[in-house]
Amino acid sequence: MREISQRAGVTMPTLYYYHGNKEGIFTALLECATKDVLSRAYAARDEGGDKPEVRLPYVVESILLGTLVDPRMVALEPDIRFLSAPNRDRFERVRTGIERLLLGIVREGRRRGLFTVADPVLTTRALLDMCDAIPGWYVECPPKPHAVAQKYGAIALNAVGYRADT
Repeated sequence: MREISQRAGVTMPTLYYYHGNKEGIFTALLECATKDVLSRAYAARDEGGDKPEVRLPYVVESILLGTLVDPRMVALEPDIRFLSAPNRDRFERVRTGIERLLLGIVREGRRRGLFTVADPVLTTRALLDMCDAIPGWYVECPPKPHAVAQKYGAIALNAVGYRADT
């Protein structure tokens, strides 16, 4: 706790005032990292215009880059099971926002006949798991994170059955 307060540039009492306890600090860290990924994902979606085949890889790339830049935050996610129900719910609301955003793109692509995915929900969760697993493959950020992210974007298009020639 001392190290956290020193790195944050605040006293320990200030840290506890704003977060209550260690669980509150942990929840704030998770929530902050996840909100950052969500805002980047929305920006990537908007950058893709109205084309699901552009939006999907952009959003996957944005999620992956967030994971590659700070894999320690993703490594904390399994520990949400130790949070109290209200704190777990706070984190899950943001996490669900990322899932809904990606699912919306997958469903839109399917509705337009661009994606042939049979199960949009399961495929969306598989894509998110693919992004979350990246810290297991890299101890530190790979030399070319954007290249890795672009490859994952292409994998996402394959996963939803997109064919450029359709």
